Formats: sequence, structure tokens, C-alpha cells
Amino acid sequence: MRAGLIIVALMALTATGVNEVAGQNIILDAIMRRILENLRELMRTGNPETGMPVLAPYNNPDLFINASFGGLLDFDARFTPMNIVGLDTFVGRLQVDLASLRFPFEFRFDELTASGFYDANGRLWGLIPVFGIGDFTVRPRNVLATGFATITDNGQGFLMLSDFSISLQMDALDSNIQGLLLGGDLSVLLNAVLQDIVPSILRNFPDGMTNLLNALVVPIANRFLATRTMEDLMGLLFP
Repeated sequence: MRAGLIIVALMALTATGVNEVAGQNIILDAIMRRILENLRELMRTGNPETGMPVLAPYNNPDLFINASFGGLLDFDARFTPMNIVGLDTFVGRLQVDLASLRFPFEFRFDELTASGFYDANGRLWGLIPVFGIGDFTVRPRNVLATGFATITDNGQGFLMLSDFSISLQMDALDSNIQGLLLGGDLSVLLNAVLQDIVPSILRNFPDGMTNLLNALVVPIANRFLATRTMEDLMGLLFP
């Protein structure tokens, strides 16, 4: 019932035009803030009925990624597992363009912690081999994630993520990756190098992280949305 009322309110705001009703932006901002807080709780609990997993903390028993950052850092890696703590600690803002269902967002995290076991191969500056296998813990600090998501009808009455973009930046990185370059002093040295260059790579070559996150997020989101209507989605966000 509550989800239906939210949909009716959004439809009414759409019909009147975003800039034509006094106080409309205030109403939209209040709805978006409520969605964010409900999403935070949903990340912590998941929703077994809809198949939405717990995302805070995040656990993926087998994750493969391929990333390229302007030729400065290119690598393939498999994580078994990948654990991330702190995704629910975001402070940010979610907006909406009702005409297109485009949702611009901005999220800030004081600190995230990723840990697990990895097996990776790659190159620095296209020349220096980078490889390793072992346990790892990395802590990006003062992380800023900005972007947008556009939700549309998939042509069968359900939803799809038709357009998605995200840019990630961080002020600093603490890195403890065991087994780099066979371990020992070389591993310590390469950890120090990564701590220095990763924040600047994200600033100067944002497309690398954008492409990586798009490849991870869009298929997962569309598998979930492919059997959901807008009312279903609002029912999750406004239980």
C-alpha cells in the first residue's frame, strides 16, 4: 500500500512538471532521502523473497575482474573470496529526473575495507610484470562515488538498467597484499608503489574504474530487475 502511494505521488509530480509546483523539489528530496535510508537497511538484511543478497558486508566467493587504466596499470585477477566491509556507511545524495527515470547519485565513504585471497597477473606502465597470489587487505580512504543510473521498461513489462555510469576517486589507499612478485622485499616495495599511484590513476584515468564497475554492476542489476515492476521495486524500498 505504501509503495502504491509513493508511485502515485511520483506520477502526480511527473504530470505537473518538475519546475511548476512550489515545494516539489523538497518533496522529491524527502522521498530520495527515505529511499537511501531504506536501501541502507536493505543492504544489511538482503531480501530472500526477491533473491537480493546481503551487500553489507559484501561477500563474493569467486569474483573475476579485468581492468585497464590508460596503460599505466592493466591486470586480471580472481578473488576467492572477495569481502568488502563498509558499503552501508555511505553519506550522500540521490536525485531523480522523473521524465527519464534517471537517478544521479553521489556517495562518500570515510573508509572501505576489502579483503580475501587473490590470484593476479598484470603490468605497470605496460612494461613491468605484476603478479601475485595470496591474502590481501586494502583500505581506500575518503572515497567519492558519483554517477547516474537510468531505469526503463525492458519491453516485457519489467525493468532494466538501460544506462549506468560511475566514477570512483579516493584520497588515500592502505595496501597489504601478500605474495606480490613472489613476496618478500619486492612485495613490500610494490605495495608502497600501489599506495602512491592508485589514487592518482583513478583521478587521471577514470574510465578504467568506470568500465570495471559497469561490467560488474549492470549484469547483476539487470538479472534482479528482469522480473520486477516499478511497484515491486518501490515495495522493496518502502516496505
